[in-house]
Amino acid sequence: MFSLPIAAVNKNGLIDIFETLAHFPHIMMMIKSGDYTVDAHSLIGVFSLDINKPIELLFEREPDDELKSAISRFVPAAVH
Repeated sequence: MFSLPIAAVNKNGLIDIFETLAHFPHIMMMIKSGDYTVDAHSLIGVFSLDINKPIELLFEREPDDELKSAISRFVPAAVH
């Protein structure tokens, strides 16, 4: 399992994350926030997340460079 912290400053940020991840429908990914884990391709699941808690993007294996580049704007600066 590969984990990458991401951040959204508001609900519009969650929309941006969801729309970005939607460009990769063939990649299995989940988003974890607190005790909840949701399908990253589920709009309802993504909107149910508490943006005040840390958010992690979970993959079965390390994502390729194209996906890493696409989500890089959501990764907190301390992780880069």
